[in-house]
Amino acid sequence: MVRVSPLAEEGLAFAATPDVMPLVEAEVLARAVAAWEPQDAATRFVAERAADARAGQDFLDLFQIEDARVWDPSTLWSQLTTTTRLRAPVGKNPATGKTVWLDLKEGAEGGMGPHGMLTGQIGSGKSETLVSFCLAMAMLHPPEVLQMILGDFKGETAMMKLADIPHCQGVVSNLAESAARLDRFEDMINGETGRREAILKASGYKDVRDYERARATTRPDLEPLGTLFIVLDEFSELLRIRPRLAETFDVVARKGRGLWMHILNASQRVESGRMAGMIAQQTYSIGLKVKDASQSRQAIGSTRAYEDLKGAPQGTGFLVFDDEHTLFRSYYVSAPFTAPVAGRQQRRRQEGQYIDPRRFGAAVAPLPLDIEVGQEEDDDDLADEISIEQMSVDADTVVSVLVQRLAEAGRTCRAMHKLYLPPLDETPVVAVDEVAQEFWGRDWLDVSTDSGLTIPYAREDDPFDHSQKLLSLDLSGSMGNAAIIGATQSGKSTALQSIMTNLAVSHSPQRVQFYCIDLGGGKLQNMSVLPHVSGVAGQGNEERLIRILSEVERLLASRVRNWELAGIDLTEFRARKFAGKPGEVPEDGYGDVFLFVDNMAALKIRDQELYTRITELGSSSALNYGIHLVVSNDQWVSLPYNLNSKFGTRIELRMADYRESEMGDRERAKTVPDQPGRGLKRGGMHFLMGAPVATAAVTGAHGAVTYDQSSVEATCQLIAQSWQRRGVGAAPPLPELPTELHWDELGPVPAGTLKLGVGEVALDTVGVDLTAATNFYVVGSSGSGRTTVIRTLVSAIQDTFSPAQAQIVAFDPDLKLAAYIEPEYLAVHIDNPSVDVSAIAAHLAKRFTSERRPPESATAHERAQWRFSGPRFFIVIDDLHLFNAPGSSMSSRLMPALEPVIERGRQMGVHVLASLNGTGWQATSAHNKVVTALDRAGAGVLILDGTRSDGVIVDGVRAAPRAPGRGELVYRKLGRQLMQVALPPAGKSPHEQSADSW
Repeated sequence: MVRVSPLAEEGLAFAATPDVMPLVEAEVLARAVAAWEPQDAATRFVAERAADARAGQDFLDLFQIEDARVWDPSTLWSQLTTTTRLRAPVGKNPATGKTVWLDLKEGAEGGMGPHGMLTGQIGSGKSETLVSFCLAMAMLHPPEVLQMILGDFKGETAMMKLADIPHCQGVVSNLAESAARLDRFEDMINGETGRREAILKASGYKDVRDYERARATTRPDLEPLGTLFIVLDEFSELLRIRPRLAETFDVVARKGRGLWMHILNASQRVESGRMAGMIAQQTYSIGLKVKDASQSRQAIGSTRAYEDLKGAPQGTGFLVFDDEHTLFRSYYVSAPFTAPVAGRQQRRRQEGQYIDPRRFGAAVAPLPLDIEVGQEEDDDDLADEISIEQMSVDADTVVSVLVQRLAEAGRTCRAMHKLYLPPLDETPVVAVDEVAQEFWGRDWLDVSTDSGLTIPYAREDDPFDHSQKLLSLDLSGSMGNAAIIGATQSGKSTALQSIMTNLAVSHSPQRVQFYCIDLGGGKLQNMSVLPHVSGVAGQGNEERLIRILSEVERLLASRVRNWELAGIDLTEFRARKFAGKPGEVPEDGYGDVFLFVDNMAALKIRDQELYTRITELGSSSALNYGIHLVVSNDQWVSLPYNLNSKFGTRIELRMADYRESEMGDRERAKTVPDQPGRGLKRGGMHFLMGAPVATAAVTGAHGAVTYDQSSVEATCQLIAQSWQRRGVGAAPPLPELPTELHWDELGPVPAGTLKLGVGEVALDTVGVDLTAATNFYVVGSSGSGRTTVIRTLVSAIQDTFSPAQAQIVAFDPDLKLAAYIEPEYLAVHIDNPSVDVSAIAAHLAKRFTSERRPPESATAHERAQWRFSGPRFFIVIDDLHLFNAPGSSMSSRLMPALEPVIERGRQMGVHVLASLNGTGWQATSAHNKVVTALDRAGAGVLILDGTRSDGVIVDGVRAAPRAPGRGELVYRKLGRQLMQVALPPAGKSPHEQSADSW
């Protein structure tokens, strides 16, 4: 009623003071609204707005919290008793104003639990009801007594409001988007059930109640278990996505009483079929507004959730236990937080006392029981009212303020077993500095000289055991060769980088060295800053690719030979060289050498011969000599079997086709997400590869840690500086061929060899081995240095033999050889291709075949062993293609006259040395009869500059772009190697007095 008289009738009290307005204005207002009839909808709207505005403060008043900003949660935590355990307010009865409590303890302890169900349609206030109840539970229970898993299976954000409370093990959401998340959620629940059972069995208690009693009295050493409260919002959606989870929660529901695992599942409707097992275990239910009477009966056993709540505000529902229906309206803790004024009376003056809207009539209407009356107010003390509508949408809410206080208090609480860990796709980058601190317990830049070739490489996600521990590689023994397999953009190159950085912070540049073949996009090039890197070659440098592999092959051959002579093996080598064990060790400048090959599939397409050599290296006993092969590829099956079987370490990232997984669980392989670095471990566990970067603060970058290659380089630079500060030198650089070489720089060669230049295998003088092959030819494009090679060869002939021992027949079309041949060596000189070359060749052939043949009386065996003992003849042909061009006249052809000479040159002491253009080689090799005869006789070949499109030159070897004078020396018996040809000495004619240049 309003104040209309200084006196009140007996039994009545003044309940409200109206706004003051003049009588005339009041009459005008009354006449203006007289035409309108109050409607229930209007009443409900006003009631809902008013209730929302007051609900937050009602929640605080319930716990006697004057100012939530300074509230200390321990004041309520300390009041917890056995009786009040697991008891919290679910809401307030709108008719009586009394608090409605939900007690999750099982019936034997006087509660309503352990499990229940909440049902409500969209817009019924389901999520807010769950949030307010969970918040109340956290406010009344310390973290060691109560832990929660909050599930939100439709991607809502309501539960995230509670993510920071110390009781919250995790907010599980967005499961519909990821099969992997569903798997880990299921594993997590099953793992916790198993963990609690194992702890009870080990401690000898039948249930958690006895366990916790013992912990509180006689066994304070026991780990706290407490209650796990599992709240599942939109549980029916979860069962739709993964039906088999119903069985998982059936098990939890059955075992939950003894294990203190309580479930509250919330859905829009009851899935009586899928949830049959759980429904049988549920002892209480909550029904908010539902769509029809049938759903109400399934939810709470009556139609009241449909019929009685049709016009009820959000959050209104029935708590049903033992068929008793208790009406409540949940607290609205998402309401904006209003800082209180000092004192309760001041707050009442500012905020007023809330009375539900009601029709104004002649009948007497009693006030709600919680309204205080008879309190006089001082107008001078009234504070300005604060309008809810005026508050910012970003303002603090009641729940956010309380969560902040709970989180602050939780920092001093005992750390609980971490049940839920964020999925790896939400995990920050596994940075190299964090890995070093966790794995070795030291700062990453406090580098170690030798960690025994054991390094961390990834973080494993094991939701069943509730762990995300680091995985490690032991590369010291049979696991020393590694393969990283995955689809395009799965993170293979980054994985190689990560292994390199972890080795670099744990082993000195003298202990380990890296050679890198980079065909995966250039990422390994960024690792060259590390002092451990001896050499990196990309796909644009064919020569360096070959050089790296040749150096590793040379090292292997050297160790096989020298270790046998020294009587040591790998273990003894490491002990003597790096562990201080007495004894001599063959010094080769290296420790354990790692050959990294990024993208074996690309190498196979690009260079089959190089691919074969790497396969042979990995398939050999190289690992026994401290030489490791680490490769990346897109498939397991595309690796040669003999190589595949040598990989003791097998890292599988996301596969393009999950059916090709070799980790033993193809269903799990199917769930590996498209996230760089994500992979599957044998046994079905997911992992995230480490990153080759340090945290942003360390590298000086801004923002979060990234895979940006500038960050990789910055990280490698910091590692390099750490080794420099310790005075440790860099690994030996890749020995490379000189770019220019002069004749007088060449060393001695074995007898029967014409020295030509320096080879890559031993970086020593090599040449044309006349004992391995009688004949030799040079192939190259225009400008590749073919003629200069021939000049060097004729200089070598004269340096090796006297005129009495060797004579030269020169086919010199451009007179480029004449100045380099001493007259006493020159037997014949032909400088014009248009002369009758055929007749000259026939004359020479007739002379050689007639004069240089075994005696007629010789036996077959003697003829096979016979060799001409007179001077050798060298038929030197510069630009052979000009003398024996296909389609030319018979008179300009050297064949068929020279054919017997080429075939029987070893017996006759006659050698053919030729050069010819490599462009269009397929046609040349098919139609040039001299080339055909030379190949048939097993001639040695030097392949200078060319293009791969020229085709195979000899024995599967193709040309490649090279600098002038650089070529690949190929012998069928001796193998192949890259070499640099030496420039010949200066010629004798006036215009050839200066040394040659390329």
